[in-house]
Amino acid sequence: MKNQKGITLIALVITIIVLLILAGVSIAMLSGENGILTQATKSKTETIKSEQIERTNLALDSCYSKILDGKLPTQAEDAPDTDYYTVNISGNIASNNVSVTITPKDSSISAGSISYDATSKSYKITPAK
Repeated sequence: MKNQKGITLIALVITIIVLLILAGVSIAMLSGENGILTQATKSKTETIKSEQIERTNLALDSCYSKILDGKLPTQAEDAPDTDYYTVNISGNIASNNVSVTITPKDSSISAGSISYDATSKSYKITPAK
């Protein structure tokens, strides 16, 4: 017999089948319900939502510190990021009836607020979530 070099047709077919299986598994890992692309999209959405919550709560903290200093907060100084939320500031520092409500533009996030409780003479802060 002659000494033949090369691969057989069976080895070639097996190699192609293995490569197709690997390609199928890779595509399933990328797309699909729990795929990498789906998880990345969910993470991006959660990050944006968390950023809006953080901005809202920072604005609330700024307004609260201004109230503690005996000044009425202003939207321009204490809550300037109106791209992310709307602000309603009302009341009077002298009579201790200040109310601040900051509502995120994303409707899935609850509004944050500061209100004065006259009976306990304390301010109640409700953070956005």
